[in-house]
Amino acid sequence: MNKNRGPFTAFLVLEGIFFLALFWAGDAAPQWFSSALAFPFEQIGAGLRWLSLAGGAGNVLAILLYVILSLLPMGLLLALRRRRALCREDCLLALLTVLLFAALYYMVNPSLVPTPNGLGDGEMNKALFGGSVYTLAFGYGVLRALRHFQAADMSKLQDYLALFLKILAAFFVFLACGSCFQDFLSGVDALQAGNRGNEGELLPSYLFLFARFLAAALPYLLDTLVTLSALNLLAERRQDPYSQEAGEAAQTLSRLCVVSLRLTILVTVALNLLQLVCMGSLYTVHITVLLPVLPIVFVLAVLLLTQLMGENRQLKEDNDLFI
Repeated sequence: MNKNRGPFTAFLVLEGIFFLALFWAGDAAPQWFSSALAFPFEQIGAGLRWLSLAGGAGNVLAILLYVILSLLPMGLLLALRRRRALCREDCLLALLTVLLFAALYYMVNPSLVPTPNGLGDGEMNKALFGGSVYTLAFGYGVLRALRHFQAADMSKLQDYLALFLKILAAFFVFLACGSCFQDFLSGVDALQAGNRGNEGELLPSYLFLFARFLAAALPYLLDTLVTLSALNLLAERRQDPYSQEAGEAAQTLSRLCVVSLRLTILVTVALNLLQLVCMGSLYTVHITVLLPVLPIVFVLAVLLLTQLMGENRQLKEDNDLFI
């Protein structure tokens, strides 16, 4: 494994711990952590509101921080303007500034969050504001990446591929330690709310929910390992695509893909069968069939690409023998 992967691996571990703590805090204190999409805007809004209510100086400081935070995308736009000519998609940064002004304003004043036609609640609309900010920022990043891809040479494309793999690994960690963990906590809350008076009989259901969380998170954690191995293969191929080290890295990635697929399928089948067998003793409110399509498709795609790389290397060796 490339030594440069060490800091990034440590980052992924810290990311996983962070999301576990964040969603745990959200479940324990929903008044502060209503939704992952509202983070960190909701907490920033609460802090600015506290400053504003602290007195005259605090109110001035809160307004100043509110303006500075909202103008961050515009600051990035000006910095880009100094370095190069602006592109059409850069106008999204100006739109992002406007959206941040609105989102942070409503986070500071949650009672003013609009609720269309009386539907939903303020907490859900906080998530909509936060999700809109994330969507706009993500869309801008994708459009900028597409522009870079069109004008990039092979070396730059490999850099972008490495960056994409790192983003993908971080996304898998979020799904495992964030989304799957949130489903587990929601399942526990639903189990407790729907079985008042039966608390002494809920231990098997708790254990099953935890096993379900592990089974749901495992494919994403395995995909993270596959992504790290793919980064190692990419680093070796950048030095020499037909070297022995690159071939060994490809074989390692191929074996890891096979092991990942086998574990994912076996654990999924085992959990669904266990759910069927133990259904009579479970008090879970929602029982669904676990089918990790995304992790399976991702690993299959990586495995296919790895096999194609191996065949290209074999053809190169055969050609060298003829020459």
